[in-house]
Amino acid sequence: MIINTLMKNWKWQERYLDLAEEISKWSKDPSTQCGAVAVGDKGQILSQGYNGFPRGIHDNIGLLEDKKSKYDRIVHAEMNVIYNACYNGVSLDGASLYIYGLPLCSKCCLGVIQVGIRRVVMRAPKLPERWNESWQLSQKLLSEANIKYDLQ
Repeated sequence: MIINTLMKNWKWQERYLDLAEEISKWSKDPSTQCGAVAVGDKGQILSQGYNGFPRGIHDNIGLLEDKKSKYDRIVHAEMNVIYNACYNGVSLDGASLYIYGLPLCSKCCLGVIQVGIRRVVMRAPKLPERWNESWQLSQKLLSEANIKYDLQ
């Protein structure tokens, strides 16, 4: 019985990570595609997000290719999950967050903690060196906040 439950949970975890990967493809960013999906305790999709410009800011390829301009404007997938949930009046308290692309940065981690997300599962095929310090701080913050996390 326990093995069946573990296999079922693992299967759904993989499905949610696959969904986050699919959502990442919606990003117009030519260098990085990240996606995230928040899931409630009954397995329901609560919110989704990908890295991109805020509503009303056009996906101008010139801005996307200019790293300084892009970094000044881009909203990370994890924060888009939070903003989209808020925009639609959905609570993320107790939710699990599935992320594809890069591990949770320290700035997004603060938002994740603040809205009450209790578990973070990430599939990050690449970890740029410039991301190491932020990811290390995220791990510390998640541990301090007693939030379970897993990086695959």
